[in-house]
Amino acid sequence: MTQKPRFFALIGMALAVFCAGLQAQNRPQVTQQLDGFLRPTAAVFSPDQRYLFVINHSQGEAGTLRSESFLSKLSVDASGQVSVDSMRFVTSLTAPIDMDFSPVRYGNVPQGALFMVVGSPLVQDSAGRALKDLSRIMIGLLVIDPNRGRVIKKIDLSPNSKVTLDGKQSLLAPSSLCFDTKGNLYIGESGVGGHMFDRRQPGRPGIWRIDSESVQELLSDGVPKKVEFIRTTSLPSDMIYRESEDMLYFITNHTQGRPSGSVFRIEAGKYEGIESMQTIVRGITALSGIQITPTNRVLLVGNSGELMFPKGKKDTRSIRFRPQRDFSTPGKFALAPMKDGSILLAVPEQSSDAGLGKGQRVSIVTLPSGY
Repeated sequence: MTQKPRFFALIGMALAVFCAGLQAQNRPQVTQQLDGFLRPTAAVFSPDQRYLFVINHSQGEAGTLRSESFLSKLSVDASGQVSVDSMRFVTSLTAPIDMDFSPVRYGNVPQGALFMVVGSPLVQDSAGRALKDLSRIMIGLLVIDPNRGRVIKKIDLSPNSKVTLDGKQSLLAPSSLCFDTKGNLYIGESGVGGHMFDRRQPGRPGIWRIDSESVQELLSDGVPKKVEFIRTTSLPSDMIYRESEDMLYFITNHTQGRPSGSVFRIEAGKYEGIESMQTIVRGITALSGIQITPTNRVLLVGNSGELMFPKGKKDTRSIRFRPQRDFSTPGKFALAPMKDGSILLAVPEQSSDAGLGKGQRVSIVTLPSGY
């Protein structure tokens, strides 16, 4: 080979290596795997994106272990690196389900307080016995100071409470929680498990919408006056509010027969029956989490472990990792846009099958800009 062809061949090889490096940088990557969690089920970034909070849900054979769950607090630096700040930031929790930060101030409760929905009909004591007495189980809200980990307020909304949300209906089996920018609170309700109590409780799947004024009333130990129940035909499992559209996006799972999931949206505060819901995608794999990217794309995580985007109303497209990467029993994941245009995801993984390389951990994922 003459010098000139050899020179161009070397240039070509260098360009190929360079382009391969660029492609690798532009692929989704799992950048960290953080261990030491106990069945992490939900994660949320703080409004300033400096912290990540993770729910650890302690589970026994017959249900949630009473007072054994906890909340972890992690720090996030400017480059997106995550480190544990306090693994047991808030302890002695029973059946923590989901959480979000208040976007407004409610009286003495400051903007940015962490609201957590807790409680389940399936709770067991330290001896493994199921608790069937309603008076021994709190189903409702905790308001937490995200700086000090102090519980500011407990609001019991269970069938045993004197406070009802709508007539005789109470919170029974919450599944998710989020706020809109006006401070209206949304709580997903699966409606299952009421037969577990000594006094059987009726349930129905749907989403409670509690007006911001009524949130203030609850915090002042009053009875909420502006409450609405949004009926769903299947069990709601996660939701997110999209400010630019004034829309509430939520996922539901159909559990009879072959488990399947669907995604809907509805204009916030304008529920006019099930027919007013807009379908994003339906009849796909069962789902556990939803987020919306800065480019307005709906991002989902399935129970099978895939991150995916809806593709039409009956299909999805999975995000491909190299090497291929599925998540182990993923929970409600968190999303934070970074200054360089990339996206940081925190995906709780609940499996305890550590022998196969899958443990109870939180995986940090970086998606390149454009997603």
